[in-house]
Amino acid sequence: MNRRVLLIIVLVVWTMEFFGVAGTVKGASHDVAWTFGNVSSRSYRLDAFAPDDAGLGASIGTEDPTLTLQLGKRYQVTVTNFVPHPFEVLAKGASAGVDIVLLSMGSMTGPFESDPEVAWVDNGSGIVTFTLTSGLHDAMIDSGHVPGYRCRSHVSTMRGDFDVQVPVVAVPLDDPIPEPIEKGTVSIELETIVSGLTAPVYLAHAGDGTGRLFVVDQPGKIWIIENGQLLSTPFLDVTDRVHMPGFFGTLDVNDFDERGLLGLAFHPGFADPQSPGYQRIYTYTSEQNDFPADFTTEPLPVGAVFDHQSVITEWAVDTVNSNIIDKSTRREIMRIDQPQFNHDGGMVDFGRDGYLYISLGDGGAGDDVADGHGATGNGQNKNTVLGSILRIDPLDPMTAASSLDAVSANGRYRIPVDNPFVGIDGVDEIYAYGFRNPWRFSFHPDTGDLIVGDVGQNDIEEIDIVHAGGNYGWNLKEGTFRFDPATGTVNDDLSGLPGGLIDPVAQYDHDEGITVIGGFIYRGSAIPELWGKYVFGDFSSGFFLADGRLLYADLSTGLIQEFTIGVDDRNLGLYVKAFGQDAEGELYLLAGTNLGPFGTGGMVLKIVDLCTARIPGDINNDCQVDIADFIILIEHWMENTLR
Repeated sequence: MNRRVLLIIVLVVWTMEFFGVAGTVKGASHDVAWTFGNVSSRSYRLDAFAPDDAGLGASIGTEDPTLTLQLGKRYQVTVTNFVPHPFEVLAKGASAGVDIVLLSMGSMTGPFESDPEVAWVDNGSGIVTFTLTSGLHDAMIDSGHVPGYRCRSHVSTMRGDFDVQVPVVAVPLDDPIPEPIEKGTVSIELETIVSGLTAPVYLAHAGDGTGRLFVVDQPGKIWIIENGQLLSTPFLDVTDRVHMPGFFGTLDVNDFDERGLLGLAFHPGFADPQSPGYQRIYTYTSEQNDFPADFTTEPLPVGAVFDHQSVITEWAVDTVNSNIIDKSTRREIMRIDQPQFNHDGGMVDFGRDGYLYISLGDGGAGDDVADGHGATGNGQNKNTVLGSILRIDPLDPMTAASSLDAVSANGRYRIPVDNPFVGIDGVDEIYAYGFRNPWRFSFHPDTGDLIVGDVGQNDIEEIDIVHAGGNYGWNLKEGTFRFDPATGTVNDDLSGLPGGLIDPVAQYDHDEGITVIGGFIYRGSAIPELWGKYVFGDFSSGFFLADGRLLYADLSTGLIQEFTIGVDDRNLGLYVKAFGQDAEGELYLLAGTNLGPFGTGGMVLKIVDLCTARIPGDINNDCQVDIADFIILIEHWMENTLR
């Protein structure tokens, strides 16, 4: 089907929906009102109009003005001296003799006065009302005519034009980004560090010089990898607190869930005995609705309940055993109502400013339009924390009584005084908003910029660089495209969108994957050609297929490329869950063979150089110097001699 035919069909459907299934106008009120006086028998004079922003294209006192009409709107015309100057709507010709009268005030009758969609009303006292339908508009422009109006008694002198604005119905894009992601020049290998986990969703180091790695396993445990070995006792076990019943309820390798233990952050002062954050960590968990929330959404329908709550918690390390958390130190920071099971976000981490950043999705379901999402969606609502990234000082306010940062409403943390919505409209804790599901973020090691992988709906996955107070578009946009919440599609008509929406620095469509998994700027030394690139991935090419991808991007240009894995350039064959980084800047892939947080298919793999050692003369990077390298060398030598 070509775009023109599709546009016509969509326009017809839109018109039918506007007027209702029965084909009658929704109500008899009007959108725009004009009042005409007259200048003798020479012209109509525009004496008044409403509303002020009607976009009429004329000012008070204009004679026979050109007036703007919009398809689907209802218009009221008042003629103060109507008996000698009755008003008519025309298919206006080059002269009065070829005008076609479509609607006529008074005793005469035009052919569209009986049309139920036009809903012509003539009160007999100089006031008429009509709706501009697509049929009426078509008649106005039939056979070379133009939309217009005139006085029936003075057809040659009192006549003017209508400028009809027909809404352009944007056509959904089947392939928003046709250019594929190509293989880049960086080759890597994956070294298995740990296997037998369930669903590892984050890995971090404590910054304490011990070299320990801490792995968040979604069902509720944080494990320690020390000297390459997984310790038998978890650092923290909150399985009893986590609400993760499974989307399908089968609790097997084919089940799925986005709830669980999702985030871990070490306080910047974790290794400093003089810091109030000494030996303190913070977690993000999905828990039952056991207590009143600090933040909620628009009210749910009567009888509906929130699916769960997202909880941010502070813990302290045991004073005797540094490899376990003392669970008696638990201190709850905040609790957030979640209307649906998905789109929790779930990342927590400290920026170089010392504040804790928290990512929250739009509350779940689809298109940001379900119960608990309000009229505009949570992403565009600055008065709910959902669809936002928060920024707080999570320490007990009593530990920093002299701080200029205000104490939160619940008394458990502080709000940075320079947060963008402090003192103005919006939740004070919000740092930026307009996100769908900012699953994973990290900070640029040079600039400190917050880099977010925001999971898309049906078409676009995006990488954002986040600035204070920024609006990142959801659910008005998905990536750089306009998003239609009614259909879940994207199009390239950006007209009428509010200004200031911030576009991603890199994006790709669902030809390439279905869920962006945010990562890190590489600052390790093992793979020199990767230095400075943003390493990330995609969950899989299909929901029930373990077919994730490993990607890297130049965020200054937006160019995304795919890694070559191994000498044989094999497929990954795993679901990509997350990435992690050690103290040396080397990166880790957290992946698994199981779809969700059930089973034992989860693993931690280190991203390493393709070869264990860089060999001089290994031109084709296959980890050996052989005849193939010699052939390449000869070819280059021949090219040089022929110049």
